[in-house]
Amino acid sequence: MVLSVQSWRSVLIVVVGLLLLAPAASPATDLHMASETIMRGFERKIENGKELDAVPVYQYLQLDYGNLKSPGLSLHANGWGRLNLGERYNDKDTAGELLHAYLQYLSPGRDLLVRAGRQYVFEGVAKDSIDGVYAKTELIPALTLSAYAGSPVTLGAAKGRQGDLILGGKISHSRPGLYDLGISYKYLADNGKRDEESVGTDLTLLLPGSVYLLGHSAYNLVSGGWKEHSYELRLPLKQFAFHPFFQHYSYDDYFSNRSNSANPFRFLKDTGNALTVAGTEAFWYLSEQQEYVLRFKNYDYDQRFSSSQLYSLLAIWKWKIHTEMGAEFGRMQGNDAENSYFLGRGYFFWNLKPWFVTGDLMYVSYDQEIYNRDSALFASLGGGSKFMDDAFSVKLSFDYSYDPYFDEDYRWMLKLGVPFDKTFETSFWKNW
Repeated sequence: MVLSVQSWRSVLIVVVGLLLLAPAASPATDLHMASETIMRGFERKIENGKELDAVPVYQYLQLDYGNLKSPGLSLHANGWGRLNLGERYNDKDTAGELLHAYLQYLSPGRDLLVRAGRQYVFEGVAKDSIDGVYAKTELIPALTLSAYAGSPVTLGAAKGRQGDLILGGKISHSRPGLYDLGISYKYLADNGKRDEESVGTDLTLLLPGSVYLLGHSAYNLVSGGWKEHSYELRLPLKQFAFHPFFQHYSYDDYFSNRSNSANPFRFLKDTGNALTVAGTEAFWYLSEQQEYVLRFKNYDYDQRFSSSQLYSLLAIWKWKIHTEMGAEFGRMQGNDAENSYFLGRGYFFWNLKPWFVTGDLMYVSYDQEIYNRDSALFASLGGGSKFMDDAFSVKLSFDYSYDPYFDEDYRWMLKLGVPFDKTFETSFWKNW
């Protein structure tokens, strides 16, 4: 999505408005800016000896004028742009997007939050980017209400934005140490036509013995079917913890197949398929330095795939903060070629402050050949450091992989980060 002149003008107006208003909210205002430049490269060998390569350069900019958690007004913006330097793939292709840019107000009592502008909304069934308004308030102790309305960013503008609408909200009731229960609603219209409408529930329940039950369900009001159910029980027992879980997804109800949907899995709509995943994870915290995890998952599809089971054992060893290594061995047992394999993995992260080094190696051995290949490999090695009292950071990584679908895949990434922080005294504005 390339930003138009009107979009940048709107952002500029918001910035100027905040600069005029925010200092009045407090005697000092924090300014945080961050620049992150990411250069990626890949060379991929595909069928018939063809090769694809690209060297895209991404520039990310983050601006925070004021603190998210401090009462008063604040501004928060983030965006990126891309220029491709490759010669044989998307030559000189450019793109850019404003990820978020919103003005926030937090009341002195922290019982009212209002945001206006481009923002992400995560409220129950809503996990969307919108251009609009979001508000959250505590109606009475333990009862919270949130609401949002605007235009959905994920809808394409090929037919114009008139008639595009997203709105919804969530009401939650909680008692600390006992439960938190929420009911949410979402409505989305594309060019005036109802495209999505969902209602959902969220539950956190604390049971005796520090046992937690977490889960959510969502119902599609358009198709008249349940989109998903996802529940997990957390059972601590001295050095052990058990996490049994259950998940169910109905593809026809979960996905939207509209052509301008941002969801890459929208093709699963109208397949009539559904996936049920059930299993458990068992954690053994032998010490602060050692942790072992045993996992079991059963995958059951209504159509296309037969059921399959994943068994894996993960061991983690830690030495100090942000320094650890791990090894995993697993088995996927199924009837289809894609779901019958052995898996081995090892990784490490070594903190050599201000430097760090990280690596990851994974190998898969299939029971049957897929496109004349019975194995897959992924290897990654990276490192980085901070310089000049953490004022500048550099990270570099290299990846290599092959699998039944690509002969060879080489990737590298260089990341340069520059933060900037400053506090502005605003005594001038006290006279206003």
